[in-house]
Amino acid sequence: MTLAFLALAWLLGLAAAAFTGADPAATVAAAGLFGVVSFAQHPRWSTLALIAAASALVFTAGWRYESTVPEPAPIARFNDSEPVRLRGIVSDEPDDQGSSRQYRFGVRESQIDGRWRPDSGDIVIRAALFPQYEYGDLLEIDAELETPPAFDDFDYRDYLFRRGIHSIASYPTIRVLDHNRGNPLRAASIDIRTALTESLSQVLPDPEATLAAGILFGARSDIPSDLRKDMEATGTSHLVAVSGQNVVLLAALLITALAWIIGRRPAAWVAIASVVVYAFLVGGQPSVFRAAIMGFLYVAAMALGRQNTAFVAIALAAAVMTALNPQITHDVSFQLSFAAALGLILLTPLLAGAFESVTSRSPSVADFPITRMLTDVATMTLAATAFTLPIIAINFHRVSLAAPVANLFAVPAFVAVAATSAVAAIASLALPGDAAFMAWLAWPPAAFMTAVIQLFAGLPRASLELSGLHVEHAIIYYAVLGSICWLTRDVIPWVEMPAPPSPPPAHRLVPAGALAVLLILASGLLWLAVSTSDSGRLTVTFLDVGQGDAILIEGPDGHRVLVDGGPSGEAISSALGRRLPFYDRRLDLVVLTHPQQDHLGGLPRVLADYSVRRVISSPAHPNTAAYRAWSHALSEHDTANVPARRGQAIDLGDGAVLSVLSPDPEQPPGSQPPNDTSVVLRLTMGELSFLLTGDITENGEAALIRTGADLASNVLKIAHHGSRSSTSDAFLSRTTPLIDVISVAAENPYGHPTDDVLARLAGDLVLRTDHHGDITLSTDGIHLWLETQRGTPSSGSAR
Repeated sequence: MTLAFLALAWLLGLAAAAFTGADPAATVAAAGLFGVVSFAQHPRWSTLALIAAASALVFTAGWRYESTVPEPAPIARFNDSEPVRLRGIVSDEPDDQGSSRQYRFGVRESQIDGRWRPDSGDIVIRAALFPQYEYGDLLEIDAELETPPAFDDFDYRDYLFRRGIHSIASYPTIRVLDHNRGNPLRAASIDIRTALTESLSQVLPDPEATLAAGILFGARSDIPSDLRKDMEATGTSHLVAVSGQNVVLLAALLITALAWIIGRRPAAWVAIASVVVYAFLVGGQPSVFRAAIMGFLYVAAMALGRQNTAFVAIALAAAVMTALNPQITHDVSFQLSFAAALGLILLTPLLAGAFESVTSRSPSVADFPITRMLTDVATMTLAATAFTLPIIAINFHRVSLAAPVANLFAVPAFVAVAATSAVAAIASLALPGDAAFMAWLAWPPAAFMTAVIQLFAGLPRASLELSGLHVEHAIIYYAVLGSICWLTRDVIPWVEMPAPPSPPPAHRLVPAGALAVLLILASGLLWLAVSTSDSGRLTVTFLDVGQGDAILIEGPDGHRVLVDGGPSGEAISSALGRRLPFYDRRLDLVVLTHPQQDHLGGLPRVLADYSVRRVISSPAHPNTAAYRAWSHALSEHDTANVPARRGQAIDLGDGAVLSVLSPDPEQPPGSQPPNDTSVVLRLTMGELSFLLTGDITENGEAALIRTGADLASNVLKIAHHGSRSSTSDAFLSRTTPLIDVISVAAENPYGHPTDDVLARLAGDLVLRTDHHGDITLSTDGIHLWLETQRGTPSSGSAR
């Protein structure tokens, strides 16, 4: 324990310096407090020498921290000045941000007075979604560098500064000079992870696919924003974070799940192997290695059944890590790693003792095959949550009241999702196009976990926003928590990690296995019952994809047509995942009304994730990065692409017909503005009709009127998101709609829909995706049914 004592002294000195700005008074106070408490515990003259050594470590840690505070990188001298030309490499895996992409750019050279000179420093670049650059690409950029901002609720500047980034650049001009200039091992790790993620998305829909990828690889940026918010509200975000808490939980739960089948020590070896594979797949960054070390040490302690050994090992590991790089004390992932490991070591035995005291009173409960497994999960979840609570509250300004209970349900699913999704991803990679059956294995646990998160997030007061919390509040919290652990150690029986048990007889596992199978089947059947479309109806769903268009048409006999793909792959993938069954990744037809980002951006992702039989598209062929990516995707997936022309008709069965009203095949290419090349569709069944107008302007509407086509429709998709340049009075008088649908993002920068357009629609039922989410209208040809994802539709202008 002497080593642990000295390690704690080092960590205390480092924490005092890190969280007070290296204030000497804080270091003196920390050394004094540590010495007084230590002597009070062991009031002997022999301990004074050890206390003196510990005090020296406290001061040394403070000096070490202050000496390693990073200085601004040389490249930061260009911040907030004239544009500069730079060369460097993409030094980390790109991060998709919806309709944009973020890159970490390591500068190697800068051009000054027409000459290239060596330079250094890292920059965060925000660029358009297309073209896409990858890790290791050598780029030349013309950019205006800016100093990162510091917001009221989040110091983004300090966040980047601690990660060695001192400049940001928004939408610079980029030229690719070369590829594969990164670390080969890191590049191989990214390639493997990318391939597995893509194969997983071909088996599972969203949000289950992105949730599984987040759990397996820490790729949380692709998770739909609404699910990310729900995870924050329920305190389950840690399950998709690259942190030691995630690794430790994965290792601990693997042991818990497997110990009763193969024994604790074999289960520990499986957990160690899983930690190593996880560290490689996630990318091998320093934060991942630190997390893996924490997980490895905890696994070793569980295998040996000794908490004291684990405490010493964790304390020493943290001391060594911070000695090598004192600045990691500001890394939230390191804080969560250390806190979660301490919670599992110090609090789990006490909670396990309390649970055992309760369950032992009922022999039937205690002897039930999965009782021990469930209590292990509960104790580990509560212990990790208790020790990480202040870190989450201070850094994210939110405390989840639902976290303890939500995690009790979500954490067991965590291992199931990781295991089944890994198998599904590998199977899909090995059997491309033939592994769809794996969805039946991987979807139920992921859907269960998603449902749990959404259920608890929807509870009143699921979380509370907090402000004004600082380090001193965390110190008080941990002091109280530590005192409780110390004072109750003799009141509540301390349950040591048991010796490795022999696997139970197979017949004892039958009830648990049968229960698991029944739960999986029940969840699958329930989903099928809920998701089955109304037979014999034509269904049109205006998907909420933000500032863009995407419309899913489902014919009476099962034909599926997707009109446009929204601004990004993330948005359309999430929207289709909400509407289509997980086991059927089929789209019979995709229509691209016109090749602009807000209609085209998500379609390459659609071609990658779904089986698309045919495409009909606008005749426009602009020379843009987004269109080039679309053309490449069509070629890569060998998808037939037919130019749209007036007079085409698609039979959707049972009297439902989709007709193309525009564009005019005689119109010369490039003779019209891009919006007026939009494919305009009229969908009819019986007495009901829908008019889908793309982004045509008032001129396009006038041209459509001149054709003499029947434009009367019960439902009108308002063109161009409610822009004032569309939806003229003349057009409305010809279409005479009863229901108007506007696909638009909340608080978009364009002011859509405009007040002028809303005034013209007065008296109609106006539905908006920013207010109502997905808007579904279905008909049997006579009646019309309306369903919205959220909000209550009302007549008149829905402002």
